[in-house]
Amino acid sequence: FPGIDVQIFQGSYDDITGWLKTGAVELGFLSNSSAHDLDFEPLYDDRLICIAPPDYQPRRPGVVRAEDLHVSSRCYIVDDQSMIAMVACGQGLALMPELMFKEGAASAGCQVLQLEPAAKRTIGLACLSRTALSPAAREFVEHARAFARKR
Repeated sequence: FPGIDVQIFQGSYDDITGWLKTGAVELGFLSNSSAHDLDFEPLYDDRLICIAPPDYQPRRPGVVRAEDLHVSSRCYIVDDQSMIAMVACGQGLALMPELMFKEGAASAGCQVLQLEPAAKRTIGLACLSRTALSPAAREFVEHARAFARKR
């Protein structure tokens, strides 16, 4: 598709929602819980996992239950890489979407634990209205659907 200029913006769910509502972007990847009144198409269910330092000993190998987690947060971290680094150096545990940590758990110095009960977020494409998308954006939606089906 010559002549099409694709720009990618990265931000929080609130940023993306704001960009969609002001027309700065046509499409955004959001979770279903943050899409609110936007036109939202679910694409992928992303499990939540717990990452732990390598020396952490869960009660059951490979699994952590919600009641085993004692929340005592002293910081709020938005950047995933910073959170992974803090866990790897023994500064606690973190819950995060599996897609953010899919590759390289061992190289990051963390172990990945499954949550019981399981939890997830649903990722999808959001826009103001699917019927008002440009032809290029409609084509992108088709590619995103095909990619998500392969996951």
